[in-house]
Amino acid sequence: SRQMTPSQKDIIAFYQIRCREQDIKKIAEEICFEQTVEVPKSLITESHILQHVVADVHAIEKIESQRQTYRVAIRYNSNLANAQLSQLLNLVYGNISLKPNTKLTDLHFPSSFLAQFTGPNFGIEGLRELTNIWNRPLLATALKPRGATIEALSEMAFQFARGGGDLVKDDHNLVDTAISEFSERIARCNDAVQRANEQTGKRCIYLPNLSGSSAWIEECLHAVKREGIVGVMVSPMLLGLENVRQLAQRHKLVLLAHPTFSGSFFQHSEHGTTPALLLGKLFRLAGIDISVFPNSGGRFSLGREDCHEIAGQLVQPFGELKSAWPAPAGGMGYDDLIEMVTMYGNNAVFLIGGGLLQYDSDLRKATEAFLARIESCSTQPKAAPFNSGAYDTENFGKKENVRHKLAFQAGFSWLGRSKSPYKEQQNVDFQGISRQELIGQFGEQTAFDLRYFEIEPNGYSSFEQHAHTHAIICVRGQGRLILDGDDFLLNPLDIGYVGPNDPHELRNTGNEPFGFLCIVDHDRDRPIQLRRQGNTGKAEGSW
Repeated sequence: SRQMTPSQKDIIAFYQIRCREQDIKKIAEEICFEQTVEVPKSLITESHILQHVVADVHAIEKIESQRQTYRVAIRYNSNLANAQLSQLLNLVYGNISLKPNTKLTDLHFPSSFLAQFTGPNFGIEGLRELTNIWNRPLLATALKPRGATIEALSEMAFQFARGGGDLVKDDHNLVDTAISEFSERIARCNDAVQRANEQTGKRCIYLPNLSGSSAWIEECLHAVKREGIVGVMVSPMLLGLENVRQLAQRHKLVLLAHPTFSGSFFQHSEHGTTPALLLGKLFRLAGIDISVFPNSGGRFSLGREDCHEIAGQLVQPFGELKSAWPAPAGGMGYDDLIEMVTMYGNNAVFLIGGGLLQYDSDLRKATEAFLARIESCSTQPKAAPFNSGAYDTENFGKKENVRHKLAFQAGFSWLGRSKSPYKEQQNVDFQGISRQELIGQFGEQTAFDLRYFEIEPNGYSSFEQHAHTHAIICVRGQGRLILDGDDFLLNPLDIGYVGPNDPHELRNTGNEPFGFLCIVDHDRDRPIQLRRQGNTGKAEGSW
């Protein structure tokens, strides 16, 4: 047994194995040799191979509900994966994928391994910036069917974008026989979306389908960039995960992943992989920004737990990689929207094809109706943060419970929470400030709301007063709390108090972001906006 700390140096693979109790240790050890040196144990006599190449059984746990089923953790030297997804899969599930009753259920990576991957180019925050949609799920649809004329497809794209849709992609079966056909089709569809954007003032994005040989895809990418298109759709299980990763790193596009062919890896209960590992963790590692998967209750067979776990793997902290968008799809319609918002919250892409087309013969009106439905229920309580169900390596067999925890992420953000506009009102004077709702707006039973605000250098909040009180806790940088002319400097962990009807504002006069937590009553009056006397914070009168 190699004397290594798993969390620092090893990849740990988790397997579900069905066998007799007297065989489980032998089978686990055989996996260690089969997956690394592929020779019997008796032939390995050199100590450095045993120490640094042969895998190690980390833990074995019986699954109580299934007498002859075991959960096994095996650790591999992360250097053996060569920082490539193709070799990673070969290492942890290559030869043993040919054996029955052995299923790969999860992978744990050390930070040194994850640091070699860039992950999603845009992720949740980046795509929100591209679309300028901050406070609801995104609505997407697919151009179909194959065989429709370019005129018909481009008109579909126009009407969807004209109705306010956010993402319109090619169907995964929408392919062309010549590069000239591909170039003409994507140019026409993208032009249609841009014309609609000019009319609506919105930023709908068109994502053409990339499929075929590497040479074909390179030619397609030239056409995509020539048209100024910012993203594409790919099918990772057809193109290969490592090829998708290289595409993401080289071209810096938004990547939407279609799950075609992936079902062959997770439909068997005792073989293959779990949907969450493949469509969540591995797709994200490959650089996918949006991962499409079959939603529960649709025309495919995934259940709610699988869907929750996929979404959890896409959004929860994963090294320094950005969070990616869960995109539930597959037979969803208008009547499913409320449940989808409740289940996934605001950080999800709802991909709806036939359900949208069938709702109204006028696609523009159908899109408007679906968006109105999404917006109406996006203010309802959201589901608790996803629990991935993953097993940590130090407490094997104990599920991590994150239902009552908001995980802090790099860049002063929290898992499952996104930035929203500071204020919706027009003619309010503020600059360089953002907000994140943390607790109180997501179904928690609290009498207060907890928010995080961040003010850029030279930025400031609106000057206002209200009957409810504030408690302000500085957590980043420093800033000034101005109370009707009095000026208080707030440093990290200083606490400010704003009493009832105190005219106040916050300013950042420093050179780094000023971030603070703000606690207010859940049920509260609306602020009255005030005029300033210069920058003194003295009230001159209300608006």
